[in-house]
Amino acid sequence: MPVSPDTRDLCQAVFAPDLVELAVSALGTYAGPNEAWVHQAAIRLSEGELHRLGRWLNEAERRLETFRWYADEPADVSPESHRFAVEFINALIDKDVPEPPGPR
Repeated sequence: MPVSPDTRDLCQAVFAPDLVELAVSALGTYAGPNEAWVHQAAIRLSEGELHRLGRWLNEAERRLETFRWYADEPADVSPESHRFAVEFINALIDKDVPEPPGPR
């Protein structure tokens, strides 16, 4: 199913112009429930980083309840603790980003 116009607008607001179409293509790989909500939540969690978007979509497919915890504002922790958890996971995701090839 193609992404909704609202989801495309969110992609344009979050991702650099040259990454929007790649982000929209990545969203098409998610084949789980609540597609529009998952797409928009993953975009927000990715904070404009394409590699993070893919990881969040994979998490949504594997463990939707865990993904929901990160994407929503859980009532069982403070907003500061929740934000720290999201930043911590994004930092872990960033550790695995391959470096672009440099001059040799």
